[in-house]
Amino acid sequence: MIDEAIRIGKKLAEQHLIDGSSGNLSFVDGEGIVITKSGAILDELTPDDFVRVDFRGTDRSASSDLEVHRKVYEKTNFRAVLHCHGSYNVALSLLEDGMTPVDLEGRMFLKEIRFIEGKFGTERYAELISDEIRKNGFAAVKGHGIYAAGKSFMDAFKLASFVEHSCKVYYLVRVYSLLYRQ
Repeated sequence: MIDEAIRIGKKLAEQHLIDGSSGNLSFVDGEGIVITKSGAILDELTPDDFVRVDFRGTDRSASSDLEVHRKVYEKTNFRAVLHCHGSYNVALSLLEDGMTPVDLEGRMFLKEIRFIEGKFGTERYAELISDEIRKNGFAAVKGHGIYAAGKSFMDAFKLASFVEHSCKVYYLVRVYSLLYRQ
């Protein structure tokens, strides 16, 4: 599954869902979690950029989002989790508390996007995100991006892409209506 994670890291960059060392990836592996190391650049991943952590364990080199990933796996049957920072999602989350997608795919697959808020790195933050993922398969966090989960990385990637696309369309429609309102 590391090969799939490496492929998805590149796809996240191609779709402008990450930049620099933003974002992280993990998957369930037997009795543990394999997660990207803190500071890993997702579009340049190698097998050395991952660390295996027991479900109750920790590792200083693991992503600082380890607790979020752990909570998602505890509460769901998902096998892969990704976190990315789409520009439109982040921008909209700073302007709105949520939105109803205006594009067809967003209305069909997402229904609604709530922008949840919490203090990064706290247990409450991990609980809020994992609860939202349990309900919808994704969580959009104010000022911090998208967490998406699935049975595979491709499932999670598609979901994150739908969220970012819906945010982009909504944002562009909103800007256009403000600029060209008669």
